[in-house]
Amino acid sequence: MRVSIIGLGAVGSAALTVLQNYHSVVGYDIDGRGNWEDVINSEIAIVCVSTDAAGDGRLDMGNIHSVSERLAQDEYGGVMIVKSTLQPGTMDLIAENHPLLNISYMPEFLRERDAVDWFANPDRIVYSADGESEQMTLDCFSWVPSEIPRIRMSNLEAEFGKLAHNAFIATKVTFTCEIERIAKSRGIDANAVMEVVWSDRRVNNPAHLTPGLGGYSGKCVPKDTAALAFEDPDPGSIFHILDNRGGDEAVQSRSGTITINNDLQ
Repeated sequence: MRVSIIGLGAVGSAALTVLQNYHSVVGYDIDGRGNWEDVINSEIAIVCVSTDAAGDGRLDMGNIHSVSERLAQDEYGGVMIVKSTLQPGTMDLIAENHPLLNISYMPEFLRERDAVDWFANPDRIVYSADGESEQMTLDCFSWVPSEIPRIRMSNLEAEFGKLAHNAFIATKVTFTCEIERIAKSRGIDANAVMEVVWSDRRVNNPAHLTPGLGGYSGKCVPKDTAALAFEDPDPGSIFHILDNRGGDEAVQSRSGTITINNDLQ
């Protein structure tokens, strides 16, 4: 299968490294790497462009729409698989604006510092697609072991699922920071308190539940948590609380310490 990767940041570079073991793969980035003609000639175009915070809580979809527009103008006949994190409603808008594009959404759930390993060993494949696009999407990732769940859903469900995933990470980190703050005020060991939590078989993982690491940070969790809060009209909801209280700067302002939680991506 001829596959192109559009956007060669952390996700795109990991995709290129892994997928070249199974397909004929080329990369393209607006910084000058790659040839756009190779993208047009590919059967699958995997979009991994950045969707940074827009400043009002939403994610900036400018790069996604630019790629979609360019593919549509060039009458791209393959399947565009979007892996970038999206503001809910984006895939449906792309479908409305470019009805001749074959599109699929497959959000990525890797950790940036171990991007290649996580891309190569996914916990699940989440996707939204129909008809030929669905089969091509699954064929592109047929190398993933069959015991790994393939979870099909609507565009909107997949978009919210990605944001919910990162907001849950933010929830765990924020909860831990709050317990740490209270424990310190009472002169007790926050790690001992949290060990009670992460030792439970229903939790059983100290990641994000270890005091002393600070609030959530990184490229994805803060902006995606803010993006989910933007979708919730209730200003008192947990998502707004996470956005306002759980980030590393907010935690530092309450504790007076300078720590950064890097174990997020």
